[in-house]
Amino acid sequence: MPVNAPCGPVRGIAHATHTAYLGIPYARAPYPGRAFDVPQPRGRFTTCFEATRHGPSPAHPHVAQELFPDPVIAGDEALNLNVHAPARGDGPYPVIVWLYGGGFFTGSNAGPWYDGASFARDGVVFVVPNYRVAAEGFMILDDQVANRAVLDITAALTWVRDNIASFGGDPANVTLAGQSAGATAALALTGAPAARGLFRRLLVMSAGTPLLTPLERMRQLSADFAAQLGTPRTRQALSAAPTARRMELERAWLPGEVQAPADSVDERARRAGRDALRWQPTLDGEAITTAPEDALSQPGAVEALLIGTTTQEWNFLLGDLTTAPSIDACVQGMANLGLTADDLDTYLGRLGSRNPGHALAQALSDRTFRRPARHIADTAARAGIPTYAYQSAWPAPVFGAAHCADLPFAFDHLDAPQAPELLGPAAPQHLATRMHTALVRFAHDGDPGWSAYTLDERRTLVFDHDPYEYADALAETPNRLGRPAIRTTR
Repeated sequence: MPVNAPCGPVRGIAHATHTAYLGIPYARAPYPGRAFDVPQPRGRFTTCFEATRHGPSPAHPHVAQELFPDPVIAGDEALNLNVHAPARGDGPYPVIVWLYGGGFFTGSNAGPWYDGASFARDGVVFVVPNYRVAAEGFMILDDQVANRAVLDITAALTWVRDNIASFGGDPANVTLAGQSAGATAALALTGAPAARGLFRRLLVMSAGTPLLTPLERMRQLSADFAAQLGTPRTRQALSAAPTARRMELERAWLPGEVQAPADSVDERARRAGRDALRWQPTLDGEAITTAPEDALSQPGAVEALLIGTTTQEWNFLLGDLTTAPSIDACVQGMANLGLTADDLDTYLGRLGSRNPGHALAQALSDRTFRRPARHIADTAARAGIPTYAYQSAWPAPVFGAAHCADLPFAFDHLDAPQAPELLGPAAPQHLATRMHTALVRFAHDGDPGWSAYTLDERRTLVFDHDPYEYADALAETPNRLGRPAIRTTR
């Protein structure tokens, strides 16, 4: 039977534990001709919408990488969303709106790692909207409109408010969640006036810095992109430019590590921390008026915050360190991170290593992900917002406790496409159960099941073979987290 929602009748795919509704448009189609327009409301379906397959992806170049699958689906209705709803009828259920990662240059809701079946199975309505990426999402045009990706997400949240009750969800109990770029976008939404009141809680996994691009840098990037494309910086001209040509330029603008990692271990060390993302949210004063650090310093900004990272987020970017890079190369890499040769020595001591590459690799993860997460947690806790922190420490065989390695655990989907290749054959199911259950609990009532993070102790749940609480784990090197500091029985 179709769902008769305010957006119109929608028919999904019924499974034993849930129903999947795929590719539901939440705004007007951006293609052709409106790729750089702000999202516009879409009229009600006049016939039943068959939500039985993934909708088109926002335009982006396909990026071959080893961390997660990233399908690209052609089509016009790219501003669509997926809903996974519990099959049983005893709602209303809490809602998670999930924002995918991909560095703001790739990603879509068609990624199989973002299948919300496990959440629907456990009593959560799980929504994954597409949002535009790269220049379409963030370029500042001559009319000064910026942050179209943020406006896309806000439009999706508005659709959830207006429609999700028809799918069994509680529009007054929405958690905005995301990983990597999606987590950064979720944080940015705390400073977006149009998004206020559209979500209660915030779940932030591996948000990278900077959280916002300075406005002047974004203006310069936008001018450079238009100049290289040979197009005026207007929505009409940019939308009319051949998509293939834009994608060719977008690919040339990808970070160096994505395009072609350096063969030389010394060159990888010298480049560490140097390639910043070009496209991401910016404090434009309209779509985003407040930086996340300032927004979360206000009591009641969100009802609760759950934030964390993996312990070795970007260590793998330095590649195989069996042959140690030179001290000089590592000192240059540390300088890129705002650190010194003395900091390199300090890391070597804390890691118990003589290989300077190990120190630089961990500093890269700490400066880009772990310390910023600690700062955000401190800010929210200081404002009296109930805050919970975690560290994902289970080491995948090749990449370690790397960026994205926690996603199959969070989704309780260890056999997702490409996940076994990343995690190996011995990924512990009990850890996936524990992490996934924590996210479900947080969506229900804002408590994931361990001690709150406070400034006097900074208690953090470490997800490893045997999860445990550890004081101030976000400031500790991973090798020292192997000795539990605080046990929890919750």
